[in-house]
Amino acid sequence: MIMAVKRMNYFTHQLLHEQDFKDEQAYHLEMRRRHNRTFHSWGVVEGLEVHQHGEREITIDAGMAIDREGREIFLHEKTTRDLGSFSHGSDDVFITIRYREEMDENDHLSAGGVAGYTRVTESAEVHERHHDSLEETELVLARVRRGEHGHITDVDMSPSIRKAAKTEPSSVLGWMRLPFKPVRLAGVRIGGQLAGGESAEHDFIVDEATAYCGEHGARGSMQIPVPPGATHISGFRVAGTAGAEVVVRLFRTGWNLRESKGELTQLLEEKLKDGSFHKDVHVSSSLDESHALAVSIRAEGEAKIWLVAAKFE
Repeated sequence: MIMAVKRMNYFTHQLLHEQDFKDEQAYHLEMRRRHNRTFHSWGVVEGLEVHQHGEREITIDAGMAIDREGREIFLHEKTTRDLGSFSHGSDDVFITIRYREEMDENDHLSAGGVAGYTRVTESAEVHERHHDSLEETELVLARVRRGEHGHITDVDMSPSIRKAAKTEPSSVLGWMRLPFKPVRLAGVRIGGQLAGGESAEHDFIVDEATAYCGEHGARGSMQIPVPPGATHISGFRVAGTAGAEVVVRLFRTGWNLRESKGELTQLLEEKLKDGSFHKDVHVSSSLDESHALAVSIRAEGEAKIWLVAAKFE
């Protein structure tokens, strides 16, 4: 079965119906939004800076953003928001923006016995949110910190809070392949006790192409670089040989923007046994510019790891 995309094809004397014009609009909207979310990335494109304006008010500059679905969000003029009506206390307030469609009564037409709206208005909705009420359809523009009496003390627009759209396409998306090069964890003294730092016979020996360990086994971990512009990991591969069980784990690490805390989420665990293996696993997880990836491998016996790979979109 062939899946295809259709667009309108006009010819002289063709009878056009209402749905034909809707299909024409839908085709161009979908193609532009697909371009926005795959060839570029979502986030603030320009403007939309948040400034303190008095003790309890903020202003948001006019500007443009692209949401996760590739829809353009335009704020055409500077907007002022009063945070005094927001719940009292010193909780942080997140200023967000999202896409909205609506019908304007000025575009309502009634003639010839029919009535309808001749235009769809695309606009921006600005909201003030607590951290635990943020929604996926919204873009965070700033975090506003307030004092005990609700007075604004700081407006944070740092990259960990506010995501910027990338205007240049990434040239590195797809499969990233690299040899497994674990970093040995040196022993650390905690309260007078030595933690980590296993003997050399339990370490991976790393050369140009592989990581090898003897019959006593080994463990190691390695970061996988996330390419600029990547918003998703969709696949993972590991290849090597095992004399006994090899346990492979993949983690999403870095910083969680939505929950404002460190990230450590296990995305997969695979147990591989005797012989050669080339494991290709589907994995699906969203990524942003604050995330990192790490792979951990523990071998119970002799093993050789030739490569790990991750597929980015």
